[in-house]
Amino acid sequence: MAIRILHVVEGLGVGGGVETGIANLIQRMDPDRFEHVLCGVFRLGTQLNRYPRDRVRLICLEQKARKLSIQAVALARLIREVKPDVVHSRNWGALEAVFAGRWVGACPVIHSEHGFEVDPATEPRRRNLFRRFAFEMADQVFSVSEQLRDLLARGTGFPARRIEVIHNGVDMTHFRQDRAARSACRRELGIAEDEFCIGCVGRLNHIKDYPTMLRAAEILSRSRNSWRLLIAGAGTELPHLEEFVRANPGLRERVRFLGPCDRVPEFLNAIDVYVLPSISEGISNSLLEAMATGVPVMASDVGGNPEVVVDGTSGILFPVGDFRQLTDRLLFLSNQGALRSQLAENARRRIEEEFSVDLMIRRYEEMYAGVTRDRRAASRQVENALCRRQS
Repeated sequence: MAIRILHVVEGLGVGGGVETGIANLIQRMDPDRFEHVLCGVFRLGTQLNRYPRDRVRLICLEQKARKLSIQAVALARLIREVKPDVVHSRNWGALEAVFAGRWVGACPVIHSEHGFEVDPATEPRRRNLFRRFAFEMADQVFSVSEQLRDLLARGTGFPARRIEVIHNGVDMTHFRQDRAARSACRRELGIAEDEFCIGCVGRLNHIKDYPTMLRAAEILSRSRNSWRLLIAGAGTELPHLEEFVRANPGLRERVRFLGPCDRVPEFLNAIDVYVLPSISEGISNSLLEAMATGVPVMASDVGGNPEVVVDGTSGILFPVGDFRQLTDRLLFLSNQGALRSQLAENARRRIEEEFSVDLMIRRYEEMYAGVTRDRRAASRQVENALCRRQS
């Protein structure tokens, strides 16, 4: 009998790394051993085509996200209806699924943290108290990076040794070098082959710190003529970023916001360097995808980025918020074609060895099978004890 997993996330079909990871799981886990139900608590977006409908049931509770609203009751009702073998909640917005799962008490509960939507240093203390309570109730807690694990342990007081780490993985058959795609995409975007093209992919929110990228681009515009910056994604910070570009004449003709991108492999092939300037990060799927595609990467030295990028070998790291160092390194790399090729080759090799989707899938399958096996063994022990008492 297949293990039925109820995945609970804050929003469904809204994009982002969490949903990318879930889509990879659903598409690649053994359908004879695992079946999937995916629930969004608060929001239903339009990016649902990533999920194979023959392998997953999609549900959205569309609850009101008020400060004092309680979602555990609706989630408990859903758990009773779905009858999963495992409940797996992800990130802060779905944390109440841990309490709902424990309340119903019918199956193991897993909670995972994949990164922060806000700067961890500004999070209110009550969040970490609530997290600690939930972590204690869960059968399994894990994060996607060692740095995130340690950050969670420090913030909550929950022992780091009880937080497992499962790195994100990327499908290297989907993300790979494609010269034809590069030429076609650059023609479509009006980018000459000799123009140095910088690219960013991700949600346009505070935590991704795109102002640092734009400040670097402002300095770059004074030092180099033939360059472009493409930013793919949507989010609340877009109006502020657009205003910054409009206010800087050197950027108006060189910076372009592409909006949500459903052709990420083609986009990554079109650029010459990928930049991730985040203030905080778990393990960035877009960073893994760029490296798998064979694109040189520059990332802020924070979160899980140093676990992925070996500085100077498989990419380049720069201090968080330091747009001057970012500019210097972009200028240097723009004139070093051989170095870009070497970084790209090393990046793809690192993904293949340490961050492949096959390795990630194997870790998840072992985890789901393990918690259900442990629960069944515990249930048998209770049943045997009751039988001995009755006899």
